[in-house]
Amino acid sequence: MKQLTTIVLSLALSLISACGFHLRGTDSTVASKARIYVDASRENTVREELRKLLSDRSFSVVDNRDQANVLLRVANERQSQRIVSVQSTGKVSEYELAHSVNIQVAQAEGTDSPLYDPEQAANRVEVIREYTFDQGGVLGKEDEADILRAEMRRELALQIVLRTVATLAPTAATQSP
Repeated sequence: MKQLTTIVLSLALSLISACGFHLRGTDSTVASKARIYVDASRENTVREELRKLLSDRSFSVVDNRDQANVLLRVANERQSQRIVSVQSTGKVSEYELAHSVNIQVAQAEGTDSPLYDPEQAANRVEVIREYTFDQGGVLGKEDEADILRAEMRRELALQIVLRTVATLAPTAATQSP
């Protein structure tokens, strides 16, 4: 059932994007002006997905912090799993997976380099999913959990991009002639 829902959702998104629909806040002028440096450790599991997604949305992702006019800090990554429900026999029947990060965006003003505002609190982005667990199909459920974690990583990266664009859009609009 979940696979059918995923297929239908993918087809719907493909059809919507084919007709020229764009999410609010994904203005190409914002993307064309931004040179983003993803400030995240190499161990961060969202880092590469985020860089790919930004590139796919026409942002220029730079490897050198000095070349950037936008800094995107992704820190305090947390992944967790907790038991949601158990059967009367005491066996686990459902788990909850959570994946979260804190983000901060710094944008250059004029010709200055971008600097993080120490007064600005980090913005927490979190994705939570539940899945059923069956003791009889442990290997299959482990694979399902791995697939779910990969989907959560993609969704987390998408939410980070959307929040970054929302942060950049008002500034870009005020700088336009």
